[in-house]
Amino acid sequence: MSFFCIFGSLVYCHVLEEKRKKLELTLEKGIFMGYNETSKAYRVYIPTHRKIVIRRDVKFEEDKALRKSLEHE
Repeated sequence: MSFFCIFGSLVYCHVLEEKRKKLELTLEKGIFMGYNETSKAYRVYIPTHRKIVIRRDVKFEEDKALRKSLEHE
C-alpha cells in the first residue's frame, strides 16, 4: 500500500540529457494523473507542454496535496 500516491499531487520529473540543452532545467513540474498500465511508471500531466507523459523518475510532494485535501473537509 505504500506505493500508492495521491491523485493530483504535485510531482517533479527528471528530464533526460538527450531531451534538454546544456542550460535548461533538469526537472519539470507536473501533476500526478495515475499509473501506466504496461510498465512500472507514472502518468504525469506537464502543464507547460499541455500533454501527459510517462515517467519513471518522479519525486512526489504528497504532503502539500494531503494538507489541501484535509483543509477542504
